[in-house]
Amino acid sequence: MILNALGHGLGSRGDLPIPLWQFAWAGTAALVISFLALGASWRQPKLSVLERGKATVLPTKIIKVGEPIFRTLSMGLFLLVLITGIFGINDSGQNLNPVTLYVIFWIVLQILVCFLGDIWKVLSPFDTIALLLERRNLTRSYEIPLWSHWLAPLGAFCFLFLELIHPSGDSPLFLSIGMLIYSVCLVVGVIFWGREWLHVGDTFAVHFRLLAKMAPIHREDKTVRFRVPLSGLSSCRFTSAEVATLLIVLGGVTFDGFGESEMWRDFVGRKSDWGNAAVRLFGLVDSIAVITLLFLISIRFMANLTERKPGDLVKVFSPSLVPIVFGYTLAHYLQLAIDESQTFVYQLSDPFGRGWDLFGGSGNRINFNVVNASVIAWIQAIGVVIGHIAGVVVAHDRAVGSFSERDAVRSQYVMFLVMVVYSVLGLWLLLNA
Repeated sequence: MILNALGHGLGSRGDLPIPLWQFAWAGTAALVISFLALGASWRQPKLSVLERGKATVLPTKIIKVGEPIFRTLSMGLFLLVLITGIFGINDSGQNLNPVTLYVIFWIVLQILVCFLGDIWKVLSPFDTIALLLERRNLTRSYEIPLWSHWLAPLGAFCFLFLELIHPSGDSPLFLSIGMLIYSVCLVVGVIFWGREWLHVGDTFAVHFRLLAKMAPIHREDKTVRFRVPLSGLSSCRFTSAEVATLLIVLGGVTFDGFGESEMWRDFVGRKSDWGNAAVRLFGLVDSIAVITLLFLISIRFMANLTERKPGDLVKVFSPSLVPIVFGYTLAHYLQLAIDESQTFVYQLSDPFGRGWDLFGGSGNRINFNVVNASVIAWIQAIGVVIGHIAGVVVAHDRAVGSFSERDAVRSQYVMFLVMVVYSVLGLWLLLNA
């Protein structure tokens, strides 16, 4: 079943040619060297100068024509996945629904937005529905209440609960019911607060938008621009709800790896159904709490050193978490994305699982040799380290722009240690799951 495959997404099909402890030391050394180099040579904010980037020659007409096409295709896939879950075979291995939601929608899109920018703004079926409602004057413009911003982190936790905890989380019918409930909630929000509400109320719009800040491609008005990677994180300040969404996703990816490790199985034993779900829910909450606690400890240290309010510093330095989320996602799910994307293509020929062969190839099997297994292992391991080095760079850039030269480096001591812990933990989960 697809959910079982997801549960083992962290492991590599290939092994690194060096022991874990050696790679962990090498990764830690790379972080230390990066930190020292930044302290010695990076004394003024540099990313903000590069944030706007350079406009491309991509004609406006191409963007204008391409957007409706992509919106139509995305809406068509959304409706197909919804219908297959309700009327197709209720088997995750044969139905198009689970592999589309858990692999194409959740994993592949997370990786793509880190390179291509916020493509979810165009691909979101919810935004397309909101656009249609807006054009028919079916929306109102009440002020968006602050409490509704917290629906995004709540939605992230609920999605992780379905993916990692719920005994029926891979049931196509169950997933389609969840899609309907979520869609209705978003449509109601749009009717009351307008299309802009999706930017704060739609979990996936929030999460993908935050990840897209690090992308080398971004869209400004109707112009596509290229910029230095990470520069989009230079000046943004995340809201508390956005920070919570990032931490919940990061904690979820961490637990997904730990929950499939031998240590976890030895600790909790073999349980099934809701007994297993209860234990895993406890593990998920604990993972999110530990990740959050480490981040807040570093923020508290900065606040005490610089006499700044911790709440303000959370908003300033939370963008440094974005590269870490990307590194963990790449390490955790790259193998799964490559393998199960093939399943998605094959199942398009038989979306309902009824033995059809609409486009040919519905009976094909995954080719595990599309990318060399050792290459995948290297990309996953290096992705963890590079993600944390990028996090250190962003945090340092924010520090030199926020504090005096004397405090800028000192304020990052605990944040740097947290990055090292995150990095070693990510490598351990990657190579021991």
